[in-house]
Amino acid sequence: MLAADNARRTLETGVTTVRDLGAQNEVDYAMRDLIAMGRMVGPRMFVAGQGLSAARGSAVEPEGFRQQAEARIAAGSDWIKIFGSRGSYQSVETTQTVPFEAMKAVVDAAHAKNHKVAIHSYGPSGVKDAVRAGADSVEHGIDLDDETIAEMAKRGTVWVPTIDHNRYYVDAKDEFGFEPDTIPPLQDYIQKNLESARRAIKAGVKLAMGSDAVYTMFGQNTRELGWFVRAGMTPAQALAAATTVPAALLGQEKALGALAPGYYADIVAVEGDPLADVNVLIDKVRWVMKGGAVVFERK
Repeated sequence: MLAADNARRTLETGVTTVRDLGAQNEVDYAMRDLIAMGRMVGPRMFVAGQGLSAARGSAVEPEGFRQQAEARIAAGSDWIKIFGSRGSYQSVETTQTVPFEAMKAVVDAAHAKNHKVAIHSYGPSGVKDAVRAGADSVEHGIDLDDETIAEMAKRGTVWVPTIDHNRYYVDAKDEFGFEPDTIPPLQDYIQKNLESARRAIKAGVKLAMGSDAVYTMFGQNTRELGWFVRAGMTPAQALAAATTVPAALLGQEKALGALAPGYYADIVAVEGDPLADVNVLIDKVRWVMKGGAVVFERK
């Protein structure tokens, strides 16, 4: 019931399609299918199921990771997600936990079955290895060096920096009962995340909007666009980071991200001009159509 409410909140922000990168007990498979059947209200979903991760202190065998990736695909995952480092929630630890060889084994196995791979890394070493391994997208990341940024631009790797999700954790600190000493590291991470995004944008790296929405963050899904403009994008570029870039990343560039014959009729009406002020995409969504049906209208 909570997941269904969050799906509805997401749709009301104007987000008609999502990629969910990690859920337990196959709840994301069920939501994806229920939404596609019309039995649940929400955005169409591309899902990863349980992400692949390394237990603390355990050896990481590439063959074991390859087998896990193939098992996820057989179970119904659209994407494969690797947790390549520590860091999440109130922790901004950047220790890499999955080595390049295991990342490469997963990417090769997934690509052989026409599936894509997203790799989570809070720190620069994991991002570098994810890009080298051929990940289709990299999530989070700070302190990216020039070599990694250049390689991302060359390969067309899509970076989803999720700058706003740590802002959410700071704002929701009382809700989660975070200790005061956890907040400055989160704020520091935000600034490093933003600075790396600035450099990546200048270098021509493809960035995509991702909220990493969790818990009570649904309904704030598009706030990342404000950070993109702060990082140097024009509003038009930020809009592309929420439409054409992710549509291509999902392999849906002929169905999503544009208004054209043969595409889904996904249309969002806002009060104001999003090419002049990106904030109207965040704060002033008034009407949402998904697949030709009106799914939200603010009275």
